[in-house]
Amino acid sequence: MSASRLALRLLPSTPMKILLLAFGVNMSLALLKIIWGHRIHSVGMLADGYHALLDSASDLICLFGSFAAKRPPDIEHPYGHFKYEPLTQAAVGLLLFFTGYEILYHSYEEFVRHLHPHATLSAGLVMGISILLQTLLYLGEKRVLKITGDGIVGADAVHIKSDLLASGSVIVGLFLSYHGLSVADPLVGVLIAGFIGQAAYHLLREGAMVLSDTSPLPPEEIIRLVRKVPGVVACHTIRARGSKNRITMDLTVDVPGEMTVRVSHEIADRIEHEIQSLYPAVVDVVVHIEPDKEDLHASRIP
Repeated sequence: MSASRLALRLLPSTPMKILLLAFGVNMSLALLKIIWGHRIHSVGMLADGYHALLDSASDLICLFGSFAAKRPPDIEHPYGHFKYEPLTQAAVGLLLFFTGYEILYHSYEEFVRHLHPHATLSAGLVMGISILLQTLLYLGEKRVLKITGDGIVGADAVHIKSDLLASGSVIVGLFLSYHGLSVADPLVGVLIAGFIGQAAYHLLREGAMVLSDTSPLPPEEIIRLVRKVPGVVACHTIRARGSKNRITMDLTVDVPGEMTVRVSHEIADRIEHEIQSLYPAVVDVVVHIEPDKEDLHASRIP
């Protein structure tokens, strides 16, 4: 077994534990990068440090969101608390946008004031350790996401991916600054801000789509699937909402007017089974049975 696989096996495999570990790692890296960034006057390293500090704050938000989203339904929340998950994603996205703005500001300051970072071997070592730990965290969270489908862990994994790109850019900036290209450090800051902005947009978009009840399922495919069930005349008024790992939906199905309630109920059960077999993320299906309108109209003609 390789060292990387062994390390992954030692990482937590539940959302709450991996987020707690991410919080601890990000807080430690943040302090380390900020201290060294001040010592060598590198805005790129400082920006990465403050980025890690806000990562810690976002990890706390993720922990709260993960805890809140898993609470069972109650009188005030009969549909459960799962919307805390996209709300948490949106909050992390807003934090990322704020981080990007701060980094752009520091980059501008360094460029205008002609500050020159002092690249040292110790700074390179700090960034190397950071990339190693972030890589393990990213792989660990992707593994937890694959096992649980937890959207909050997925959001944090996107965040860590932007951290990796940022840390790699800092190393490049320090290397170029060491060889006389001092403008590389503020340019790296701008590049990091771009990475962060892209990740923020992705998280805000995903969170907004769930909160605004954007349909996560293609209605045409549901119609084709339901029409294959024996006894179904038509399928329409399909409504679905939720996240990628938790979808609730309802639909209306027309059946022959003379069909008994018992048979109609069996058809509804069959439809629910077929939908959940094809889309495991669907946790609740409400099937409204209606008599076929043509049959109903014909029965009223004297």
